[in-house]
Formats: sequence, structure tokens, C-alpha cells
Amino acid sequence: MRPMIAAESVLIVSPRYADDVGVAVAAIDLVPRLERKAERAAERFAAEPARVVVIDARGALAPGLAAAQALGGAVEARQGAMLVLLSRGDGDSTAAAHDAGATGVLVSPFGADVFGNAVRLAMRHAGRVPDAAASPDADPGAIDRHDRLTGLATGNYLQAWIAEALAVETGGSAAPVMLLAVGVGRFAQINAAYGRAVADRVLTAVGLRLSQIVDGRALNRARGDGCLLARLAAAEFAVAVTGGVGIGEAIKLANALARGFETPFLVDDHVIHLSARIGIASTDDGAADDRAESGAAGDASTLMRRASSALVEARSGEAGTIQVFRSDPEGDPLTRLANLESDLHRAIERGDIAVFFQPQLSLVTGQIMGVEALVRWEHPEHGLLSAETLLGTAATAELAIKLGRHIRARAMFEAARWTGSAARLRLSVNVTAADLADPGFAAALEAARETAGLARNRLTVEVTEGAFINDINGAIDLLAGLRGRGIKVALDDFGTGYSSLAWMARLPIDIIKLDRTFTLGLTGTPRERVVVETMVRLSKQLGLNVIAEGVEDDLQLEATRLAGCDGVQGYRVAAAMDVAALLTFCEAWQVDSGSA
Repeated sequence: MRPMIAAESVLIVSPRYADDVGVAVAAIDLVPRLERKAERAAERFAAEPARVVVIDARGALAPGLAAAQALGGAVEARQGAMLVLLSRGDGDSTAAAHDAGATGVLVSPFGADVFGNAVRLAMRHAGRVPDAAASPDADPGAIDRHDRLTGLATGNYLQAWIAEALAVETGGSAAPVMLLAVGVGRFAQINAAYGRAVADRVLTAVGLRLSQIVDGRALNRARGDGCLLARLAAAEFAVAVTGGVGIGEAIKLANALARGFETPFLVDDHVIHLSARIGIASTDDGAADDRAESGAAGDASTLMRRASSALVEARSGEAGTIQVFRSDPEGDPLTRLANLESDLHRAIERGDIAVFFQPQLSLVTGQIMGVEALVRWEHPEHGLLSAETLLGTAATAELAIKLGRHIRARAMFEAARWTGSAARLRLSVNVTAADLADPGFAAALEAARETAGLARNRLTVEVTEGAFINDINGAIDLLAGLRGRGIKVALDDFGTGYSSLAWMARLPIDIIKLDRTFTLGLTGTPRERVVVETMVRLSKQLGLNVIAEGVEDDLQLEATRLAGCDGVQGYRVAAAMDVAALLTFCEAWQVDSGSA
């Protein structure tokens, strides 16, 4: 029989902040049971079991983790959940907390809303799966129900949950099950830039926000709607919805999930900007044939595969793209992705990856002063692929460094051969976290520049703060070496991450490139304008040039001029173009410089 667990109580083990945590638990209509002595945690839990245990290790790391270790097995045996609270300085102990049995971890500072959501999430998932571990004939291979990082359901349990739902439904009218696969964009960059500890906390924050959105949707409980949120892989989540929810409702939920990423995530001192793309599949898509062949469990597997296939399609679009699965007679998107990796190998070797150039306008002279090299791949079967699809494929196929070297070499070769007014343009090339971590990066860049015959004083490398934050000293040495040889360094996408003013002073950079979100601020509210204009003035006082990205209309162009920016880049000037179009564009601009 399933152990009896107190449904509305939370055991709080907190040597230092028991009263504060108790107040926060009571605020969400749960009964706090306080234990201030960590060494008595196991004894207290045995006497007064609870569905959820909060171990507050803030300011008491060693006794807190010891209490978590002592309670972990007992909590798991009762199908409960354990939330561990850590001080910001102890954030690196997240893994130790999970090893001790935590189903969720929060690192301070966090607000009452975040804490409340974490406790509700733990409460919702506690005891959801049948208690195989507590049974005398427990299956040692039983499915893990909780993802140890986020506390959400695991992918294996999600599949079992869907299969169970389908088994029930097949006895009646066989209402469909909807599955939404959510792919988080830019997570690989966050992981490379900030390290695993921060990346893990980002994923936990994503799980909490998705949980809040799912809980807030108006599903029809009377109709029998049910849903389960799970983490499938590193940065992939899924929501399964049962009870006859139609595709229209699934798309509304998908839109809500995608919009949830429009607000940045605050993790430690980092402002993290993420995006999401979503694939949707339903058991209505050929489900009858699947059930006839393999039953509910097989159909659950098919549903998950189809949602993943739809997500692959969605990843080729811009942030927020939602793709509904459709049977594809030309092949499975997952298979096509594997083929893309092989095709990319060949495309790099054959030189099929094209480089386009987006002009940069000087607000001082009114002339085109430089270009940024951007990558394009016209696939023979799939057409023009987005840069995100290309770079994502490269990362999956472990081709990121090779692709980066290819793009930079190709761009420098082209720029060195330009004539007329284009011969004086500066060339900006992008450098990623993978490049900075490559010991051979600087030597390869210099060799490619020499081979191309491009003067050093025409070359700028653009690096985002996320590319160097994990090894700031190493990045300083590398970038200083490039500057010492006459190559300029630009800090790209400024305003999308931590954007530390102290780093601006430390880093060997020449140029700040304002992200389009900052550029929008120049035509936003008075407060937004003050923030951006202040950043421009500070940059100028540090001796840096400022280029505003994403300038798309006359209003933004004038705002950047008034703010004191040195240059702009965006559709108001020109879109990215091939070499022939660029040369024509530059000559035309030279003749009609009033176009600015």
C-alpha cells in the first residue's frame, strides 16, 4: 500500500531562517513544520512525514547538505519531493544537493513568487508516480519519475504517462493526446559562457516558468483535461495534454509558452535572454494505425517522435516559431537533420557556404565605413537555411570551429580583393565561445589573414560577452594580443547579457555594438532612452566607438544620431548582400551620400 503522506504540510529544516521560510510556506496555504536543528531532520521526518521537505542550507551549507543526505532516501521512498535552498556563494554545490536527493534547488537571491512556485512544483510532482520503490516486489528498473535538476517529470515517465492515458482512452472514444515539444534557444551559448552551475540554474528557472504558464492555462478539468510537464533533454521540455484538447487550444498554449521567454531570466547577477521554438503533435495523426500495430505504448513513442520532428522543423524558423507535425512523404525531419550534418561536412569542404555582407554606416561622415560578414547556406534540397539552423547543425556535428574558420577565411579573401570605394571598408568577423576556447584560434586567424592578403587595420573581430565570461583572463590575453597586432575588437550584442561596466573598462575592446533591444530603447519610454543614452555616453568616455544594430527606420536612425552613436547597422541602411551587390551598393552610396 502507498505510504500515507500529509497532504498539506511542509517540513522545513532551517538552522538560520526557519521563521522566514515558514512564513513563505504559510503564504501559499500550506502548513509549515519547523525544524531548526539539521541533525534532527531524519528523526523529525520519520515522526511527521510530509509530501515536501525544504532544506534551507543558506548560511549552513555543511549541516544542510548533511540533512539532505540523511533525508534523501526516506523522502524518495515515500514518493515525496525535497527542495534545497542555497546561498549565492554556494551555487557550485547544486550538484551535491541533487546527489543528496534534492528534486529541486533554488539559489538566493529569489523572491517569494519564485519560492512559492518551486514549492508548488514540488507538491504537484510529489507522489505522482506509483510507488514501485516502496513495494516489496519493486522493479529495480522502475522508471525515474523526476528530473533531478528541475524536479519536472522525466522523458521516460512522460512516455509512460501518455501510454497510460491512451490505454484508458482506447476503451472509449479515443480522444486525442496533444504533445508540445519546447526547444530552448541560445542555451548552448549560456552553458559555454557562464559555466554548468549557472546553466543548471537557468534550466531550473525555465522549468519553473513553464510550470507557472501550464498551471495558469484554463484547461477544462470538468471535461477531464490533464497535463504533464517534463524535461526531455538538456534544453528541451515537453507538455502532454489529454482530455480531448483540440489543435486550436494546443496552439494557444504553445503561444503562451513561447511568450514566456520574452521576459529575461534573472539568475544570480546575470540577465539571461532565451527564446523558444515549439513542435506540436497529436495522436490524431495516424494514431489508429499506430495503435493497431503497437498498442498505446508504441503510440506514445510515435507521438514523442513526431513532436520532436515538428520541433526540428520549428528550429529552422525565427524565435517563437510553432510547427504542427504533418506527415512528410519526403522523409522524417529527424532523418533530414542527420543528413544535414553530413551535408554540412561536404559543403564546407566544397566551399558551398556563402558569405554575405551587411553594410555599416558612419554617422560622422555619412559614408559606408565597414561591413559585417554573415553566413548563408543555400541547401540544394531545403533552400536557404537560417543562420541559427546552420550554426546549430555545426554545433551538433562538432563542426563549429571548422565552420568559423571557413567563414572568416572566405570573408577576408573576398574583402582583400575589393576595389573602388569598397577597398577601404573595414571587415567585421564573428568569434564564438568555441573559437576563444580553441588554442589554435589566434594562429589560424593570422594565417588566414596573411593568405588572403588583408591588412590588419581593416579587420575587426566581434565577440559577445557570453563568449568570454567563463574565462575572462584568458579572453583578455587573447584579445589584447589581437589588438597589439593592429586588429580591432568589438563587443557585440551589448545589452543582452550581464553587460558589466567594470568589464567594459577591463576588456581590450575598441567598439561597442548595441543590441537591437537597446536600439529600440532609444525610441521607447523616457526611462529607456535615459538608460541607453547614458550607456552611449559612458562608452564614449571610455574611448570606445558605438555602433547601433537593428536600425530599421528613419526614427531610429535619428535617435541613434542624437544619442551620439558613431555608426549604425540594420535594414534602414541595407540588408546583408553578396559581393556583387555590395560593390554596386557602395558605388551608388558614394555618388548619393545624401541617402543616409
